[in-house]
Amino acid sequence: MAHYGGVTVRVITNDKLCPMYDDPDADGHEDPFSESSPPQKYIEAVTGAKFAVVVTLDLHFQYGDCDAVRAKVYFDGTSRNHGTKLHLKSKDANGGSLKKRTMRFSSLTSYCPQTAQFQKGNLTFGELKMNETSDSTHSLSEVKDLGQIRVVWKRAYLGEETVRPPRTDRIRKIPEVSEKLLKGKVIENVVELSNLQQVDRTSNHKRTKWIGLLGPEGREMRINILYRSKRTLQMLGCVPRSPSPIPQESHLEEAVTKPDDPQEQLRALRAQLAELENRITNTPQSIVKSEQLRLTSTVKREREDNENEVKQKRSRKSGPPEVVDLTAD
Repeated sequence: MAHYGGVTVRVITNDKLCPMYDDPDADGHEDPFSESSPPQKYIEAVTGAKFAVVVTLDLHFQYGDCDAVRAKVYFDGTSRNHGTKLHLKSKDANGGSLKKRTMRFSSLTSYCPQTAQFQKGNLTFGELKMNETSDSTHSLSEVKDLGQIRVVWKRAYLGEETVRPPRTDRIRKIPEVSEKLLKGKVIENVVELSNLQQVDRTSNHKRTKWIGLLGPEGREMRINILYRSKRTLQMLGCVPRSPSPIPQESHLEEAVTKPDDPQEQLRALRAQLAELENRITNTPQSIVKSEQLRLTSTVKREREDNENEVKQKRSRKSGPPEVVDLTAD
């Protein structure tokens, strides 16, 4: 969870609270009122997992001189992939909230031009594929905020109700992107919609206009939530790496200390010793060493046999030379 100015932001994944991790590169100068350096958190994204962003106005949140709070969530950095909620205040005499107010973003509705129908789907972490070729389909501005959820909230006045036709915005979908466009960022997921269902939005609907406050109370507050895979979070230092497995030799110590019966302890110890001896005997190093000894012994025997053969030849040639008389009488 993240808390700023009486507002709590949470991410729910598969009906469970998703832990948020601090940005390891944060320098301590993050400001929720700043567009260039807002607070930044990391969460783990699991491919195929549904999620929801929950914005809660805490108890005694200071509305000030306004009628409502407008919250907006941007997914992957585009104004078309967003959801908006407007919450009316319920304040006490001092301008504080009488109870917590929660705005939940778990789905989006978009227009499908192929079917000329509106579709509503659940927010889901989809898979983002990479390619090594130059990608001319998407521009740098379209992909520079991939892997990011931006939550913005602002105090507002309520205006008059207007009747408007339904918007025909389409949810942008980027299933594949060039690795060069990401500028070295390791992003393996993208927000997409799952379980799409057709909804009726053919008729005009009423919409309440909101007017932002001027001055310090009317400034927007924001937080960026970067979603990454667990492996990437470990590489960034947000999540500790998995501990190394316990060596099997440690079972030898457990066998000595755990059993209460001395006989059981002795049998366990003997079994462990036999296992260790067998492991040492059958290790590749032992096999290689025994093979080396065997080859050395074989070479030594062959060398001795060759030396003996040479000696025997020399011994046969030793002694006075034999003279054969070939002259006839």
